[in-house]
Amino acid sequence: MISEWKRQIGLVPGLTNILLSDADRTGHLPALFDEVLCRLQGNRNTEPLVSVAAAAHGRLRFAQGYSVAMLVEESRILEVTTFGTLQRHQGELDRNQVLLDVGIIADEADRQLEETVGGFMAAQAAA
Repeated sequence: MISEWKRQIGLVPGLTNILLSDADRTGHLPALFDEVLCRLQGNRNTEPLVSVAAAAHGRLRFAQGYSVAMLVEESRILEVTTFGTLQRHQGELDRNQVLLDVGIIADEADRQLEETVGGFMAAQAAA
């Protein structure tokens, strides 16, 4: 998924105008995936924890020269990549569970984006 996300990011000049190493561009993804997995495997009726990693990602992206619109575009591409991966592996998925899981994945991606933007805005206000 990271390779596909990186490929799709590479198609967006507004994002690739910020020159970053692969590690700098994708370093936030493992923590994001971990938090999505925790939501999928955990109690679905509890409030998700605040993501310290997402806020740190927002502060980092501010320092790297991103805009809020760029954060939104990165998040959108992540969701498209995730849903494309689910589509490619649909035969391996529990049909009775997949729509509930897609809802959780989308919700977590949006929550992560919200916290990322919050970190970004805090860094911007401090600058």
